Amino acid sequence: MKTIKKIIVSILSFVMVLSASFVLTACGEDRSAILRLYVPGEYISQEVVSGFEAWYYETTGNKITVEKTEFDTNETMYTMVATKHVDYDVICPSDYMLERMKNEGLLLKVNNDVKEEVVARVLGENNENQNLFDIVSLFDENFDYTVPYMWGTMGIMYYYNNDLSNKSAVDTADQAKSTWNALFDNAPANSVYMKDSYRDTYTVALLKYYYNELQTASNNFTNYDAPAYKELLNSIFVKGDNFSTKISNAQNTLNTQKNTNKVYKYEVDDGKDDLITNNTKYGMFWSCDAGYIMADFSGEEVVYSENFRYIVPEEGSNVWVDAFCIPKYAKNTTAANLFMLYITDPDVAFECMDYAGCTSAVYQTTVDYYDYLLPEYFTTHSMDDFDALSDSEKIDLELMDEDGEYTFDSIFASCSDAFKANYLSLMFPNKDITVGAYTINSPLSRCGIMRDLGTDANNQLAIMWATIKR
Repeated sequence: MKTIKKIIVSILSFVMVLSASFVLTACGEDRSAILRLYVPGEYISQEVVSGFEAWYYETTGNKITVEKTEFDTNETMYTMVATKHVDYDVICPSDYMLERMKNEGLLLKVNNDVKEEVVARVLGENNENQNLFDIVSLFDENFDYTVPYMWGTMGIMYYYNNDLSNKSAVDTADQAKSTWNALFDNAPANSVYMKDSYRDTYTVALLKYYYNELQTASNNFTNYDAPAYKELLNSIFVKGDNFSTKISNAQNTLNTQKNTNKVYKYEVDDGKDDLITNNTKYGMFWSCDAGYIMADFSGEEVVYSENFRYIVPEEGSNVWVDAFCIPKYAKNTTAANLFMLYITDPDVAFECMDYAGCTSAVYQTTVDYYDYLLPEYFTTHSMDDFDALSDSEKIDLELMDEDGEYTFDSIFASCSDAFKANYLSLMFPNKDITVGAYTINSPLSRCGIMRDLGTDANNQLAIMWATIKR
């Protein structure tokens, strides 16, 4: 494995070769001193952006300014790059959109040395993160274009307005939101948030439509490894030979939902803030939305909203991966490659995971973050037990440092078991989670991966969605 220093030297050796592309533009802009990021909203903090500017100067001796622009949907981002040819240096699409842009020649390859280091950081020393590696390999087999950033699931988010200490009542409430039908036939009028994203909403509609078949194929959701279940589930995420039938089924399902007044709002990014203040509603949310809602990091101390619950429905869902890429029209590929190294540094990735509220693709970061939230001590002890320890005992257990600072999230440790199990399950979808009496198994066995459907199918979906929303 090359050292980071050697990798950086290798990248910088291209500076003279690439300098011709960094000439001053007609308006006098020096693009070698600017990195343009185009990312989803509230996905990377200003502190991390400023940190890159400082790291870049320390690494290269040159100053750089990061210009960050946010987009709402993958389709918006695609239009800006594919149609308008805006010269962003780094973009952050989701899996299916990354595959589409790669197939259409809209992405540049990541520097080989950077790729080698990124793959090592994603996989872990002993390939512990193989499941995520395999997911990414479906849409970018050799990691030529992809620097994974965050990943997670799609589920149902709702507010539980009762005592979390009553496990039976919590389980009953979760069960009522355990299928996608909770957003359709079983929903009260004017109650449901739906994503204003045709791929996600189309997928959920099909999962609802094929509920009975999925239930039968999985032996009443007890065998998610059954070949018939896997085949049916995976068929939902690809075009297949019967796409016209699938799109008709999805459209009818969504039209019925709309015409029976189940939908409160079609949204992309503002729904999570809306739900915090309007928690009588519920709906489909990405796990990163759920993490954002459950944990507020805006103040000096994190505030956890314990009564929000996140459920991955029993019939199935999708696992998504968002990744950094270099678009075809980038003008500062040298800085873009260095950004890939910076953003996958485990310490930086820790900050990003903390801010975004979802799962980092960097394996070591997930280990560190899990230990930060739930050290081994707290799997069998409470905060009352911890408070009874002497300072020297806390230091010996590595729960406090010599300066008296806790090395774990003491606020999270004080939360209810019901909340801790639910929050950990959305933050670590590849793990089986047990906290007290609560056990939540990893949902990955019932999750498929969205694939690019091709131009014709994408156009048909766009037309379908426009028809439903008008």
